This record gives sequence, structure tokens and C-alpha cells, in this order.
Amino acid sequence: MDPEDLHFDNERLNPNSDDDGQTPPPRSLGRESVGEAGSNIAAASTPIGVTVRSQSAQSAGTRRRSWVWVHSTIVKNYKNAEGIDLGPRAVCNYCPNTYTCSSNGGVGHIERHLQNKHKKFKHTVVGQDSGESGGIDTVGGMSNFVYFQSSMREGLARYVVAAEQPFTFGDDIRFEYFVKHYLQPLFSKVSRNTTRSDSLKAFIEVRKILISEIAALGSLVSFTSDMWSGRNNFGYISVTAHYIDSNWILNKKIIAFRLMEYPHNAMNIFQCIMGVFREFELVDKVFSITFDNHTANTSSIDLFKHNLTISHAGQFFHVRCVCHIINLVVSDGLKPIGPQIEKIRDAILYIATSPARQQEFEGLCVSYNVKPKKMKTDVKTRWNSTFLMLKSCRNHTDVISAYVNSKYDGGLTRADWNIAFEFMNFLKKFYAATLACSGVRYPTTCLVLNHLYNMSHTLKSHRTKPNFVAASKSMEDKFNKYFENMPTIFIVASAMDPRIKLKGVEKLLKGIGENLGITLPSTSSVTALLTSIYASYESKFASAAAPCSSSINDPCSTSNNDNDPSWFLISGLGSSETCSRSELSQYLEINLVTTEDLQSFDILAWWKKTEKTFPILSIMARDLLTPPVSSVASESAFSAGNRVLDERRSRLAPDILDCLICLKDWEDARLGIQKCHPRDEFRDYFSDSDIDAD
Repeated sequence: MDPEDLHFDNERLNPNSDDDGQTPPPRSLGRESVGEAGSNIAAASTPIGVTVRSQSAQSAGTRRRSWVWVHSTIVKNYKNAEGIDLGPRAVCNYCPNTYTCSSNGGVGHIERHLQNKHKKFKHTVVGQDSGESGGIDTVGGMSNFVYFQSSMREGLARYVVAAEQPFTFGDDIRFEYFVKHYLQPLFSKVSRNTTRSDSLKAFIEVRKILISEIAALGSLVSFTSDMWSGRNNFGYISVTAHYIDSNWILNKKIIAFRLMEYPHNAMNIFQCIMGVFREFELVDKVFSITFDNHTANTSSIDLFKHNLTISHAGQFFHVRCVCHIINLVVSDGLKPIGPQIEKIRDAILYIATSPARQQEFEGLCVSYNVKPKKMKTDVKTRWNSTFLMLKSCRNHTDVISAYVNSKYDGGLTRADWNIAFEFMNFLKKFYAATLACSGVRYPTTCLVLNHLYNMSHTLKSHRTKPNFVAASKSMEDKFNKYFENMPTIFIVASAMDPRIKLKGVEKLLKGIGENLGITLPSTSSVTALLTSIYASYESKFASAAAPCSSSINDPCSTSNNDNDPSWFLISGLGSSETCSRSELSQYLEINLVTTEDLQSFDILAWWKKTEKTFPILSIMARDLLTPPVSSVASESAFSAGNRVLDERRSRLAPDILDCLICLKDWEDARLGIQKCHPRDEFRDYFSDSDIDAD
């Protein structure tokens, strides 16, 4: 049937009727038998593969409900090739085969024929809205899909929110034409207000499911939170929940994106976040919260500690954003070489801000036998963009210098480039640490000590170099300010990493202390801390835990991790000769996990495998490995908020914005398309450069 014959009149159930209400004559399929002619009549009355279920079409007693009748046609007086009348027969719509079709004979033989011979055909059933929910019922190899307008609306609302489309998406005449003509003839467009209401309804339903899911957890929940100002000049606060489920998968769910009333002080932050905790029934399940270094955030911690029942005397409750601290450390280090960086930045800006100069520069690249490229400058306040800008210039230093030096005096020299690239190499460990600590779908608390050691090792090795004396001094001072009193969460979480454990923690702390000249917790204090924390879990969960086994076999092989000093430091540590019955001692006595690539080791998969061996310790590990060490999860919510709350939607109501941001995140999580690994947003900005080459 020509798609132009379809009409947008939603009161018509049969889209094949012409303007006079009559069904057009069947199209000819070039078949000769009476059975085949009957098949053509059925195919013409309804689109192939579609059955229309109408509440008033037929009585329940006379209607044939099986999906096989979409692909077969009953001919009452079927005549074979000899002209003999065989009575009622079911004729396949796609081949000459015929079958008996008595009312009490069943349709299994027809099903088997369709499943074996015509697997590519699928069955679609169109239903009227009657409170039922549509869905897919799979029968053998055939799919039996039931269409309902209400289910379509729910799916449309979820898509609109997850894909960040406007509420008018389903009300567009072109979209309606496409769906009616090529997907579903009975589709009717959905208004903006209806999609808005459906989105809120879906948000409420998914939120109920999420609340039930978190309530059933056997572990605690950690949170990240941050504040953001939208283009409408209103302040918003984001709250993200992090938890490890029963399958040992680390989940990240944005549970609130709320309007934040001024002033943005500690009391308002506390009240807003506590309201979210109560709404999601999380008051008794809070383990930690990760903030950046904003004064109001830090001041609110005492309010939380006085109003929440926090485990372990609150020593794990407040986690400072490690990435924010690294940013402060590197920013101080950039100041001494500011003049050289500024000259390079000005040169790139000079080329990039003029199409004519950019064209001249690309022509000069050809003469220098290098690949032409569009120059892009950095963002002064984001050191990672400066790092990537320098990496993007490595193959174009001569041509950049030649071009800008021919245009104005005081241009670039080889010494400027040498200092800039030397500092770029110096920042590699800081950049790697920032990326690793920004992850939200894998544990990061157990990684911090490794990266602190790598950064401290870099500072120690460069502090005597002439170009780095001032930079190293200022960076070490800032580094020591935040990590001289090492957060205990990083220590105990690293001990829960089977690659590190207690002996590895001791070596990392000793190495960091020696590199920076500071005193960090001793071996005895770390052991006492770990034993005390385990005792609290043992007293709480010992009665419900099954007895642990006496030993566990770990895969061991030669390690090949020469690029990471921290793993080289830890390697070679063996097991203790002492023996104890406690799970903690059993765990600490087994050999360290050593694989070919320690950095790609899946720590959650390891704990899932050994959960029955260490039932109590695994609960402790689940809580300690959950907290994120950066607030990047909240910052990703602000990126989505910036896209949703654009200049055309700057007047969105706060409850709608909360719905859009949260439901999108939940849908992305359901579909498995949340970002699993951190990616610097500026890498896309410099994507046309060779920034991935070393």
C-alpha cells in the first residue's frame, strides 16, 4: 500500500480504508490458487505483519487470537490442484503450504512451519488503550509485539528526557508522518504538555524503584555534591549517590538537582542535602560525602555529623575532592614559568583568532612538510587544557615560531619551547592522577596512595633542576598542606586492594613521606586502625556471616608495570608466616595479586569472587571502596544542566529540571551508556592533534 494513502485521522482504526470508508481491492501477488487469492485478500485488509485488535471488532468467541493468523489465511472451501474441495484450510501467506485449521485442532503445526521456514517475519499486534501495558511476547523465534498508545507515550517521554530533546518532539508533524507511514499506522502525535506530564510520571515511578533498590542494599551509600549557577542566574545543587550492589557493580545515580536558595551558606547546603536524604530514605545509610574545597561545604560537615548517625565516628565521612587539590597544586607550579607559557599562548591566539592568519599558517605548514592544523588555545584557569595545548604543539614548534616571529617582535625562542615541554613532561603524572581519580564507575579510594606516591616521586626528582626549583617548592608546600594529615579513607581502602594490602600501604606511606619530607602514619598505627575498623564490622555482622574458609588461591604471574613507580615499589611483597582465624588476618596473609597489568585489575570482580571466603571483610571492603575521591559526578550533572537549561529553556520550573537531569542519568545507567572511564573534556577540543602520542 502506498504510504500516501494513510491518513492522520485517529478515529479510523483501519488505515487502509479509502475516503469513502471502503477497503480498496487487494493487490495482486501473482499467485494462481484459490488459497493464494484468499491470502491476498487478508494481506490487503491489514498491513503485512500487523493485526488490529479492536475492543468492538469481534466478539471474544469468534476472534482468532493466535499470532499465526497474521501470517496465514483461512480459506473456507480450499481446492487443490486437482480441483478437489478440501474444506477449510490455513494457507501460508509466504509459500504454497496449507494446513488443517479446525477450531479444536490447535495451531502448533502452523507455528512450527512459520518458525522453521519464515523466521524473518515478525508479528505486530495493535491494541487500543484499555489500561493494559504493551510489550513483547516472544514465542519461539517469532516476536509478538502489542502496541498501546499509553505505552508509546511512556517510552516517548523517556526518550525525550534521555536524549535531551524538547517536549515538543512528539508533537512535530514531520515526526508523526514518519512514524505513521513507516513504523506504526495508529500512532498519534503527543502534545508538549502531555509529554511533560508523562516525563514527570516516569520520573516518579523510576524514583520509587530506585528508593526500593537502595533500601535493599546490604551496604552503605556514599555521595558527591556540588553547586552550580545556571544561565538563568539561579543557583543549583546536585546530589549523586554511589553504591556497590549485590553483583559488585559500582553504581552512580544523580538523585537530586535542586534549586538552591541564596545565601549559599553551610546551613542551606545542609538543609537541602538532608531533605534529599529524607526523600530517598537514606538518613541511616550515609557513609561519606565528597565535596570540593569551598568554605561553605567544609563548614556544613559539622552539621551533618551532629544530625546523622555516621559510622566509625565520622572519620570517613568527609572526603575532599582530590582532583580539586591537584588543580591547586599544579596552578601554583605554573606561576614560575608563566612568562614562557604566556608567550606560547599569545602566539597560538594570534593565529587562531583570524581566518586569514590561520590560512597563511596552514600554507606555511605545507612548506615545512608538517600536517596543517587549526590552532587552538587553552583556558587559562584550567591547567589540563594548558597541558594538552602544549602536547598539541610538539610537531609544529618551528612553523609556529617562524610564523609569529615574522609578524611581530618579541616572539618565540627555542628556549621558550624547551622550558614549556620540560614542564609538560613534568605534569604527566599529575594529569594521569587527575584522570584516574575522576572515575565514577570503578573504585578510586584505593588508587589515591599510588598516585600520591607517583606525584611526590616526580616532585622529588625535579626539585634540584634549575627550571623547577621555584615550581617544585610551591607545589610541595601546597601538597603537604592537604596530605600531611593523610585521610584515613585512602589508607584503609588501599589495604582492601589485594594488589596492595597492609604491606603495600606501609611502603607507599613511607615513600610519600621520604619524598616530601613529612611524617605519615607509622606501620603500627595503620595496623591498629585497620584492626579497629574490622572489629566494628565483625561485632555487627559476625552472627549473620557464614564461616570463612582457611585459604584462597590467587592468580600470580610476572608483573610488567614499569611505567608506574608505585607498583614497582610494592612488587615482591610476599605473605606473612603467621596464621590467624580472623578474616582480616586470613586476607592479609595471602599473597598479593600480581598480574601482567596491575592497572587494569578489576578489584570488584576479585571481591565478588572471594565474598563467600570473607563474608564480613567483603562488607567492609564494599563500604570502603564506594566513596568517590572527586566531585566529577556532580560536575557531569552540571554539564547536562548547561545543555538542558539553554537560552530557549531558561525558564524551566525547578521540579521539571530536577526530573530531566535525574531521569536522563537513570536511563543512561539502565541502558549501560553512562561514562565508565574518565575522559578529559578538552581532549575532544584538541582531537585533531596528536595529543595521544608520547
